[in-house]
Amino acid sequence: MSTHDGEPATSGADAASSAPGQAVPPHVDPVPLTELEESLRAATEAGTEDAGQESILVFLNSFVFLLVPEPVPGETEYVEPLVLNNGEGKPVVAAFTHRQRIRPDFLEHAPTVVETEGALLLQNLGSELGLVLNPGSAYGFELSTEHVAAVLRDFRPAQPGETEPGETPGAVGGE
Repeated sequence: MSTHDGEPATSGADAASSAPGQAVPPHVDPVPLTELEESLRAATEAGTEDAGQESILVFLNSFVFLLVPEPVPGETEYVEPLVLNNGEGKPVVAAFTHRQRIRPDFLEHAPTVVETEGALLLQNLGSELGLVLNPGSAYGFELSTEHVAAVLRDFRPAQPGETEPGETPGAVGGE
């Protein structure tokens, strides 16, 4: 499911902020750091269902970072990621679009960073866990267990060479 890149986890405190002279914690810096964050920014600005669906597709085809409490040697098919409780008290796995989006206090509880594909992460959540992407950051979202099931039912990641330029990858049903 994941690979550990062997680099020590850091809080990203040396990252650049969005305003010169102001210290913005890297996890809340409003400058998009990845294609997925740019997609989330665009979807927020557009405010349309199509833009939101595009962001889900980009998520499925993107690599995200998970935090785990124990070191993970090399590749593994199973890890125990950091689980938080959402506002309703339900468990959600915390995932991040970039190392700089990881809050330092999360690293205190789960200091090992592993990388996995968004689609693979959702497929391995099971029926008891939701997902929160970039908790407390400028670009993210939360999926309940029902939303995870709907995404897995209605979307799929693009296969290599499957899309043409300008085509939305992964939409099921010829969308």
